Amino acid sequence: MPRGGKRPGGGRAPDPGSLAEALRIEGGAIRTLPKTRSGAAPAWPLTKATAREMVVWRRLWKRPQAILWDEQGAADEVAMYVRTFCEAEEIGVTAARRTLLLQQQNALLITNTALISAGYRISVNPTPSPTVAASTPAAAKRQVPSSRGRLRALPDVGADR
Repeated sequence: MPRGGKRPGGGRAPDPGSLAEALRIEGGAIRTLPKTRSGAAPAWPLTKATAREMVVWRRLWKRPQAILWDEQGAADEVAMYVRTFCEAEEIGVTAARRTLLLQQQNALLITNTALISAGYRISVNPTPSPTVAASTPAAAKRQVPSSRGRLRALPDVGADR
């Protein structure tokens, strides 16, 4: 069993209402990707693809993560993931093959956990916005109340005794 280090799914999920999360998002540390990528899928880079591989290939290149794959020139890695994905669909495939598939998904930021831990999120707006508009940390502080502002006074119960 490996020890130490950061793992996808390890630890608590960030609280979306916390001041630290607001500063991280608004401070430009998180990049927002549009819901879908426009444009055609690149040419298949490996040896002859099956019909199923081509269906999965085209579908993957419509995902928001494909924008990152384009920027990084990761077509070969995505093609290897597609091939592993199609092999893992078969009956009787080994657990090692499916474990490899999960590792490739994390490396390509296909899982939400890997995407968030890498500093990306998918836009909920229908219009594409490639990045988060960077604002000052002071503006983020104004949007999320401080812990002192969230406290409220309770009636003094023990005063009349």
